[in-house]
Amino acid sequence: MKLSFVFMAIGLILSSSQSLAANADAREIARINNCTPKKIEVFKQTLGANGNTIYRVECIVAKSKDENAAKTADAMLVGCQGSLCEIVRPVSSSEK
Repeated sequence: MKLSFVFMAIGLILSSSQSLAANADAREIARINNCTPKKIEVFKQTLGANGNTIYRVECIVAKSKDENAAKTADAMLVGCQGSLCEIVRPVSSSEK
């Protein structure tokens, strides 16, 4: 009984550390794609042997003085499987 509890605790610790590593990787992917991250949150997550997580990364965008200018994407979706991350697509703040 105690042995199974120990293995379960080790599994939880390892899975949470992988999640934190993917969060940092998602932040780095955003920086590479010209997005200074302001906020990172989990958008969608699947569990299992081939589980992956999609993060929604909000970017710090310079304000435009032109009111007629086209609205640019101020966030992006970054998909991570383990510690391998890639950009999924840019999104605007109105999409959630």
